[in-house]
Amino acid sequence: MRGHNRPPFPPKIPGTDLPSWDVPTAIIYRPARSAMTSAPRPNYWVLEFEPSRPPQIDPLMGPSSDDPYRPIRLKFPDRDSAVDFAERQDWHYVVREDAPHRTAPNPWRGQERHRLYKGADAPGAFRVSSGTGQGHSDHRLRRTVDQDGPRDLSGTDDRPLDPVLEADLESFPASDPPAWTGVTVAAGRRKT
Repeated sequence: MRGHNRPPFPPKIPGTDLPSWDVPTAIIYRPARSAMTSAPRPNYWVLEFEPSRPPQIDPLMGPSSDDPYRPIRLKFPDRDSAVDFAERQDWHYVVREDAPHRTAPNPWRGQERHRLYKGADAPGAFRVSSGTGQGHSDHRLRRTVDQDGPRDLSGTDDRPLDPVLEADLESFPASDPPAWTGVTVAAGRRKT
């Protein structure tokens, strides 16, 4: 742990050799990328002080502050040089570390990391039981009807077919208009 053997005397005021207990805590961080450009994030580190006084609204100039440490902003090439400088000045400091870079999950990626992704007929592949019990399948498909035993899908039902469903089956391509609209048009009588 760096800085754990700090001397008990006050830190120096920035720019002078005068000690004072009123020096605020220094914050060391790496600035974020500018939102106004697509340029990469800066590589330098910045040392600034925490605000010690609240900002005031001046009627002529707008928001301002009489905080003497607010305009101090020092740039360093790396984090260690900024920490060394703060320790040489006997300043209390806090380092804001970079957040670890996380890649966003890609929902289209699939499971190619798993060895069973290549298919059930790949060499060395075997079925993994999910332990859901006897008679249940391991896949994630939802069944509309749960019934016991096999079902013959080629058989015909004796139930009468609904005319709307029949018209829907007759007009299979979705681009064609349906053959049955539910309206019966009477043929006009011819006058002889």
